[in-house]
Amino acid sequence: MTKTATPAEAGENGAAPAATDRLRPFPLSHFAPRLTEADLVHLWEGQRFPKEALRTVTGVPLRAVYRGRRTGGPGPDYRDAIISAPEELLHGDIELHVRSSDFRRHGHHLDAGYDGLALHVVFQHDEHGATQLACGRRVPVVALADWAEGRAREIRAWLEQPERWREPCRSAVTRLGADASGAALDRLGDMRFRARAAAYAGRLRPAGPDQALWEGLFEALAYGGQREVLRGVAVRLPWGELAPRLRGLSASRRGPAAEDLLREALEIECAQPGPAAFKSRRAERPANRPEARLRGAAVLAGRFAAEGPFTHLRRFVAEGDVRGLLEALTVPGAVGRGRAIEIAANAVLPCAAAAGLEMEAEAAYRQMPLPARYGSVRHLHSALADAVRIDTRRQQGMLYLLREYCTQGGCGRCVLS
Repeated sequence: MTKTATPAEAGENGAAPAATDRLRPFPLSHFAPRLTEADLVHLWEGQRFPKEALRTVTGVPLRAVYRGRRTGGPGPDYRDAIISAPEELLHGDIELHVRSSDFRRHGHHLDAGYDGLALHVVFQHDEHGATQLACGRRVPVVALADWAEGRAREIRAWLEQPERWREPCRSAVTRLGADASGAALDRLGDMRFRARAAAYAGRLRPAGPDQALWEGLFEALAYGGQREVLRGVAVRLPWGELAPRLRGLSASRRGPAAEDLLREALEIECAQPGPAAFKSRRAERPANRPEARLRGAAVLAGRFAAEGPFTHLRRFVAEGDVRGLLEALTVPGAVGRGRAIEIAANAVLPCAAAAGLEMEAEAAYRQMPLPARYGSVRHLHSALADAVRIDTRRQQGMLYLLREYCTQGGCGRCVLS
């Protein structure tokens, strides 16, 4: 959790701005038009600036313990940074802008996705005080222009300097070799798979394989913060209740009927108090809203109605038919190949392993192609470049590194370091 600023930064927590925090003219005309946010990313990525430059607009010196990881896509520029202040550690995200007013201009002050910000790094501070987030909290601002006034040539020299720091994993292929790097990810990917299979073993006892897989299918279909609310739909409308209502219908009517029932369950689930229902309504694109995801689940429900999801899919695992498994999970226009791989790897195969097909499920898991590159592990994809072939198993290994090391201040201690 990101901590609040120190007392020395009272001006950034709502008090009257200090003298050093007031707007002042800054002669940017001779180089600011050429400075871009990409330049700031380049500076921050390699920490290509003197340590004295990392100082808040109220004069508090900071030190980047870990500058965070750049993931790309929506949200802050860097995640899970660790910044040392005189009296505490700030742990959270970093956002970069040429001017501090760009934060509001881009609408970030209304976006809860930026509530984890620990620091706002800008070139020119053209507003009063700290940066206010959607949650009402204020975060410190570092304005490099405050230190770099009149040093345009020096800034360009920073951009030309070699990196002063980079993740050790970026040299993994050189140090360990491509085969050893890939094997390390394989081991970690297997650990994640077995942990998931163990979790399914706990579900099988009370729920049975069909219900356990029914819930897992919804979790794998979920986007972003929808996982709990979509699993709630599967719990609210369990397979044992849905299946008999579908079996009495013709095959062509099963999908639409299932969709109506699932949408009704979703509306009830979203009406319940709590953050899960709120998150379900915040999907960035209409295609990612839970209502859209239900269409794919409804078609699959109609497809599995006669036998149940576990029995229907079990034979593909038992026979090692990975292609057939993915085809059985694909719904044109609703569940594409990438999502089918996600469902197979995260739900069907762990459930099958927990139900006694451990060897067959692991063999199929190791054949799963890459569904898509996850933005959260973009830094690891970049570090290994094209030297190591990445599939589902290895990307799952990357997720292990992300959650156990990258986000826990463990950079430099993982198997790729």
